[in-house]
Amino acid sequence: MLVVLAVGHKLYGFGRPLLGHHAWRQADTAAIARNFHDGDMNFFYPAVDWGGPGPNYCETEFPVYSYAAAALYRTLGVREWLGRLLSLAAYFLQLFLIYKIGRRLIGPAAALAATFLFAVSPVAGFMGRAFMPESWVLAVSLASAYFFLRWLDDGRASDFFDAAALLAVAGALKLTAFHLLIWFAALALRYRRLELRSPAPWLVLAGAFIPAAAWYWHAHQIYLRTGLTFGIWVAGDKWATLSTLLSGDFYRKMLVENLAANVLTWPGLLFALAGVALLVARRTDFRYKILTWLGAAVIYLLVLARGAYYHDYYSLPLVAPAALAGGYAAAEALKLLRRNVPGKVVAALTALLLAAAVPSFTGKFRRFARVSDAPVRAGAYLNSIDKTAAPIITFNDGGPQWLYYCGRKGWVLSPKGPLAEDAAIFASFIKKYEAGGARYLVVDMRYHGVMSNDVQRYLDEALERLTMAEGFAVWRLEP
Repeated sequence: MLVVLAVGHKLYGFGRPLLGHHAWRQADTAAIARNFHDGDMNFFYPAVDWGGPGPNYCETEFPVYSYAAAALYRTLGVREWLGRLLSLAAYFLQLFLIYKIGRRLIGPAAALAATFLFAVSPVAGFMGRAFMPESWVLAVSLASAYFFLRWLDDGRASDFFDAAALLAVAGALKLTAFHLLIWFAALALRYRRLELRSPAPWLVLAGAFIPAAAWYWHAHQIYLRTGLTFGIWVAGDKWATLSTLLSGDFYRKMLVENLAANVLTWPGLLFALAGVALLVARRTDFRYKILTWLGAAVIYLLVLARGAYYHDYYSLPLVAPAALAGGYAAAEALKLLRRNVPGKVVAALTALLLAAAVPSFTGKFRRFARVSDAPVRAGAYLNSIDKTAAPIITFNDGGPQWLYYCGRKGWVLSPKGPLAEDAAIFASFIKKYEAGGARYLVVDMRYHGVMSNDVQRYLDEALERLTMAEGFAVWRLEP
């Protein structure tokens, strides 16, 4: 029943455009799928919509998710809900795996509570239906963790091999999945030290890096040729800096906005902290396994501090171990119902706190799912006046969703620095991209107001304004 409710809830807004939370990342993933479908389905050359008239081959993560969506497009047509369906299938698997892991570690009652806390994570839930590979990464990572825990208990070599193979897939999908190696190493050194004297497990783990190394080497060669990248290696906005780690604002936002509001909910965070306190205080068989998993996730968040600060889905690796700790605390508190009056009060408050997580989750999820369909209407307008799919320039928050919904290749300008303030700089970009083939400028009206009067005057004097509708404006670049 829990799984049916959790998965069924994700159907809310299932058919809406990809213009809700993290619209920029969803649009990029969907654009790669559509470009695979419209092209020759060459897996080794994923292409985005930005960077020019195309083909815009780009350094990306292992694109199997987008490729799977494109394969479905070939059979059922280009429908965005197919990509969401791929994420939802992985979300179902996540719920199954968190329960299986919890049952193995903390027992069935606590595992059910942990699955509930996992199910009310707003970010995990939203990623469970977003057009992004995060849901697949988390599902494969949990599967790897499950088989590794089985190997610790039973010592079967096949479980170790399965864990390494699944980690190889997760690491290829997203390099951040390799943070699990910190946890695996801590557990192996404690529970299976004798096996580590053999070279076999080391060779198997080394092999787990081969698919990721091969793909990301190839992807980087694409970047060297085209200059287009998702910022896998060159972006400076993901890695921690000393100023970030010493900033009180970083920890405030991570705790109050990311973890408490978006990732775990306030009740989920309180249960997780209570679970950590119980695990530290009690000498249980499983406390080391859960605490070291949490520790590995925290180390990962600190290493990628700036990425986690700006993008809440970077905190996804924390959800599973936090849910397990929280589920253990909740189950232990609910046991007090059979005891004295204070115990019954604690159990009743625990039940109320668990119930409070539901509206906290649904409210945040619905805010994530809200969309502004101005890019869709802009695309409809452009295609009504020009069916040649001429390249365009978009001016928005820096995301590719306007290109995606206009159904065109082109360039993205964002209101950063002097670009929106200096008409000469703005004009130089327009002329450069016009020489590259751009024929229209599409502006998000939410960002039109940040332009200086000189830039706005340049637009109306040097270019031909075709429309200024609700949410968007379009100029023709040719005088």
